[in-house]
This record gives sequence, C-alpha cells and structure tokens, in this order.
Amino acid sequence: MPQYFGKLQKTEQPWSTIGSVESINKTDRTIHFNCGETSLNLSILAPNLIRVRMSPTGEFKSRSQSITVPDEEWEITPFEVRETDEKIEIETAQITISVNRDRASVECFDKSGKPFASDCDPSMGWRAGATAGWKRIEAEEHFYGFGQRTGFLDKLSEVKTHWTIDALDYNSLSDEMYQAIPFYIALSPDRAYGIFFNTTFWSRFDIGAEQPGVLRMETRGPELDYYIIYGPEPAQILATYTQLTGRMPLPPKWALGYHQCRWSYDSEDVVRELAKQFRDRAIPCDVIHLDIDYMNGYRIFTWSPKRFPDPAKLLADLKAAGFKVVTIVDPGVKYEPEGDYEVFDRGVENDYFVRTAEGRLFHGYVWPEKAVFPDFLRPEVREWWGELHKNLTDMGVAGIWNDMNEPSIAERPFGDGHQHVWFPLDAPQGPESEGATHAETHNLYGLMMAKACSEGLQKVRSGERSFVLTRSGFAGIQRYSSVWMGDNLSQWEYLEMSLPMLCNMGLSGVAFVGCDIGGFAENATAELFARWMQVGMLYPLMRGHSAINTAQHEPWVFGDRTEKICREYMNLRYQLLPYIYTLFWEAATTGTPILRPLLYQFPRDRATYHLYDQVLLGPSLMAAPVYRPGVEHRAVYLPEGSWYDWWTGECYQGPTHILADAPLERMPLYVRGGGIIAIAPVKQFVSEEPLESLKMRIWPGSGEWTLYEDDGHSFEHEQGVWATTNYKVYLEEEKIIVEIAAREGQFSISEREVIVEVVGVGEQRFTDDGTVRRLTFG
Repeated sequence: MPQYFGKLQKTEQPWSTIGSVESINKTDRTIHFNCGETSLNLSILAPNLIRVRMSPTGEFKSRSQSITVPDEEWEITPFEVRETDEKIEIETAQITISVNRDRASVECFDKSGKPFASDCDPSMGWRAGATAGWKRIEAEEHFYGFGQRTGFLDKLSEVKTHWTIDALDYNSLSDEMYQAIPFYIALSPDRAYGIFFNTTFWSRFDIGAEQPGVLRMETRGPELDYYIIYGPEPAQILATYTQLTGRMPLPPKWALGYHQCRWSYDSEDVVRELAKQFRDRAIPCDVIHLDIDYMNGYRIFTWSPKRFPDPAKLLADLKAAGFKVVTIVDPGVKYEPEGDYEVFDRGVENDYFVRTAEGRLFHGYVWPEKAVFPDFLRPEVREWWGELHKNLTDMGVAGIWNDMNEPSIAERPFGDGHQHVWFPLDAPQGPESEGATHAETHNLYGLMMAKACSEGLQKVRSGERSFVLTRSGFAGIQRYSSVWMGDNLSQWEYLEMSLPMLCNMGLSGVAFVGCDIGGFAENATAELFARWMQVGMLYPLMRGHSAINTAQHEPWVFGDRTEKICREYMNLRYQLLPYIYTLFWEAATTGTPILRPLLYQFPRDRATYHLYDQVLLGPSLMAAPVYRPGVEHRAVYLPEGSWYDWWTGECYQGPTHILADAPLERMPLYVRGGGIIAIAPVKQFVSEEPLESLKMRIWPGSGEWTLYEDDGHSFEHEQGVWATTNYKVYLEEEKIIVEIAAREGQFSISEREVIVEVVGVGEQRFTDDGTVRRLTFG
C-alpha cells in the first residue's frame, strides 16, 4: 500500500469498544444484539457458517461491493437459542456460538467443547477511519491462506495487509501483493476453522505479531463484517468458502498444457520460428502468449501493422499446428483525443472512464504514456469492455492475459509536473447510486476487469471455453480467471518460494495458479531452469515467461542436457493430463485445491504444518523438488501409510524421513499406497478427441478415485455431457482387486484399450466399453 498510505503516521487514538448486550431479536436467519448505540448481528447461514457484523453507529449499510452469496440465498439452517444471565448461546448441528452479555464477545465451540475463533477482550472496536476485531490464538494453532503471500507456508506471528499493488521485485518479506484475499485457515491437531474478512477496503491481519496470542483484523471500512467457517478439516472449510465466494469454471483442456511466453515475441516471424522449434524438437506446447509489443503503439485491442501485418493468417497457421494464442490486455487506454482510436473515443463519448471527485477525466501513465482507465465497477462499462475483445477473437485469439490491473501506474520520467500520479482514493467508482469511491473499490479493480473479460469472451467466443489469466484480483477471482504470481526473478529463492505461494493461493480458494517458470527477470542458469521445469510440471498453470533484455528462456537454449530434462518432464505433464483434468473438475465442483500442501491431506499430522517444500498434486502424487544449486540428495518426509517411489517402485512405510536420490535428471516423486493415476499417451498438444487409449497406474493398497472426461472445449458439460468412471483398489485374501464401475454421464466415448497396471505386480488389458469390470492381481 505504499502508493497511498505509506507516510501516514501510526494512529494513537484509543479504540472505542462495543458495549454490553441490552436486548436481542431473532429471525429465521439472524440474531440481532442491541448493544446501546452499537449493533451486532449473527447470521446462521449453514451449520458451519456464521456471519458476524458489527456497526458502531447501530445501522448496517447496504454492501454494494460485496462479492459473497447474499444471506437470503442460503437455505434456512435450523438453530437453537438459549439465554442465561451471562450469555446467549446459539447452537447448530455442528457448532455452538456463545455471546457474552457484558462484553458482547463471540466465542465458538465444536461439539466436544473445544473453542475456536473466540474473541478476546476487547472483542470489537473502532476509531477514526478504522474498525477492528480481536481473536484469541489457541495453543498449537497455525495459519494459512491469506491469498498471495511470499515466505513460508505458516503465517503465525506475521502481519498480512490486503491492498493490491504492482509488487515488482517482491521478496520473501513483502506484504502487499498483486492479489488481495482476506481469508485464512487456522489449523490445530484436533480442529480447523476459517475466517473471511468481508471488506473491500484496505484491511490487515496481525497474527500475533504485535501481541502474542492475539489475532487482530482491521479495516478502513465503516463496519466489521466477517464469516466464521468451521471445518473440522481444511477440505470442509474450502468447500464452504468457495460456496460463499464462488468456484472456478472448467477451463479448456488445452489451457492445462504448456504455455510459452516472453516480453516479447515481437513479430510474426519470431512467433513462427518459436512454434517451429517446439514441433521440430518434439517438445510439447499448447499456448503461445503475445506480450505488449503485438499492439500498435500499446493501444489496447489493436495489432501492430508492421510486426503483425496479418494476425488472422498467423493465428490460423498456428492453430493448424496445434497452438492457441493468448494476448495481453492492460486496463490503461491511450489518451488520444486528436487521434483515430475508437476505444478512447467511445469510452469518452459514453463516459466510461474513471473521473476525479471534481469531475475531471483521471489519467495516469503506463505503456502508451498518458492513459485513462475504465470504471470496471459499472456493469455497462464491463459489457462494453468485454465486447471489445471481439477485435482479438475475430483474428483467432483463444485467451486473454489481463496485466497491470492492480491498477499499476508507472513511475517513469514522464508525468504531471514530474509528480507521480496515483488513483485518487476519493474518485467515484461504480454506479452513481451506490456512492462508492476508489478507497472502497481499489482491491476490486483487477477482479472486475477479469469479470468483464470472462463474460465478454463467453459472448464473442460463443460455445467455446476461453482461457483468462490475471495478475490482480480479490476474493472470488477464481470465478473468472486463473492467476499467476507476477514478476518473479530467475533466482533459486523464487523457485523455492513458488511452492508455498501457490499452496496458500489454493488454500484461499484459487486453484488455477502458477509462477513464471525459469523466472521473469534476470537470467536463469541451465541447472536452475531444469529444476524449475521439474517443479513447473506440477503447477496447475504451467507457463514459462521471461522479460525483455534478459537471455532467452526457451527449453532448448540451455544445451542438450537441459533440453532433454525439460522434454521428459513436459512429456510427463502431458501424460498426467487425464489425472490433472480430473483435479480441475474437482476444484470446479468442490473448491478443492489442485496443488496442495501436505497439511491439507494430513491435517492431524503436526509434522506437515511447516512443511512447505513438498507438495501433493491431487490426493496421490507427492513431489519433493530440489530448489538449491548443486544438490543431488534431499530429505523427504513421508506421512502415515505406504509410499512408493514413482521412478523405482520402492515402497516405504510412513511416517518416516528418508534421504532421496535426486541427480539433476530426477525430481523425487512418490505415490500413496492405493493411489490411482490415469496416464495418457504422450502428445505434442492437447487433442479435443476422447482418449483412444488409457493406462491406469495403481499402487498396492486401498484407494478410490473417479476419472472425469468431457470434450474439453465446449460448455456441453454444464448440460450433463460428461463421463465419470470410478476405480477402486483393495486387498482380498492376499489378492489385489481392482473394481471399475459402470461409466456414468452423457459424454460418448468409443470403445478403447485400457491397461490397468498394479505397480510391481502386473498389468491387464481390456477393451473399455463403459461396463462394470472386476480385475484380480497377484
């Protein structure tokens, strides 16, 4: 937040606090507590979901900018209210909430009586320009999520601020980032809960940094508004949180392939040669991104007539070779009143751009120098902006990359009187009737740009799923876009940091995420690039990207050894696509992360709470990457159960630590006993046809998994045109049994060969016609 608040002095004004409960009123969803001039509302939205609102004035304002499902759209949840002289208790099927009459403090308990998300003394308060709530940090609690975060996984004893900025040159100590998601999960060995801080204003969590044992949440909004979500495990918390804030749609299957990007592949000839190299070298790739230099003078929704004279022909040729093209789109529209730039002209004519509080057209400085900015908070502006993408999709563009949308404004040698220009906090934004300002909507700017893009692409690419990528966003961004972690560096620390960053994004409801493989700025070494490609194979979004004036970062520029390593792990990614696509389906239907920290799958195992450098891709496949130069062995923690080395088949019994062999060619990979992973033939790009053959690799043990399939590109799956096949493995009298249920759903799949391999035991082949099968091994 340095753009706006960096030099403000710390406020020393004391907090005013909520008074005692004088009376209560109950409706079918809400208990209203009258606390003198202050009001407290508890809304029971689900057995594990409680909304808490406190107004210092006693009046609750309408939330024009809220992104959550409205209270009235939740099914009525039964609850009981019990009153004593000391407290009011509200009980649901899962939890009990107790409100102290003297202090109006809120305490929560699970069914065994263990407390969680309980208020301190004071519980809630306010002072000039701020409201806050204080929660007790229980023994052995650890804290995760908080959106986009650098550093390690657990955020206990840290401060996390939510204010979107262009976090160029971020590091492990950075606070504000491109994404602002005020949500966390608190985990302890016997329970877990989450809190979503429902404020779009600047906000902050102090997780015991200033006062050990106390978590403070503070906002510059006029009231306290947050949701408590009980687990008791992270999976249930995320299911409810994403029900509250939305879930990702299924992307096109090609978006799960490898993406190649650079600032910039700046001409048609360069792009054609790039595509040729991928195919000639048999290195899989589905997507080529075009950065800002494809435009005519950085004018949004234009093509450079010199560098890209015939974009339609280029994109058609690339499509024939199996490539999709994604183009960058920034929010800054070139200020060109004397020119012939329709985007600017129509925006001014319809008053679509942000104005200052005094009514002047606001301008800042970005790539096209002086620029104006659409007010994406207004529905009519989003509709107009979305339709403008037709200028790109008519040429064959299949996806859009939204950048600079924090919004970012440049600190370059141009400017008004050599002064840096920022968005004024008092600038009106959104419908005039709602009276919002930039102070309230700043964090929503990237989210609403992504929404405009996503909804626009649905119209202009009718019937085809599109890929959307954004740098900035807020809670709920998963409904509209994938996210990458912004401008990282080609340094080992950033490779290491990528795993906890992406895992905490997954624990914040955003599953389709990635980091720039190889690093964006500076130059990767061959060893760093090889190790990063191994890790990047696990990223839900697998994109290589590099900056202008850096060395080239394509897989073949580092020599034959690195190229071979990259090819092997990119091939493995494509082989795993049936497994990965199913994980995307799970994320779209339940909010489950695709890339997971071990604590997600093993929340009762304390050894996983600080383990940030091992990750799970789905429930079964665990990686222990190397993220330091010269390292050829590393310690690996294996939780409870059987674990099999992916490469050798060797079995280990957890919980235990092992020393894994990790020469440059190998990233340690392990599969849980009972793990079931679908494997496809290696392809150079994703095919839209159903798989003609499939291999199911199954590791001895007990397990169950459902394979999901659809056409990968249309929206017919929303009408039931999909197929699922459930696989189950278990032991029966020293035999390994694999049961395959009848295929369900309306998606048609021709008969195909399926190979079922029980690793270390044997394999069986059969013609899959979708009927029930029972296979015996051993």
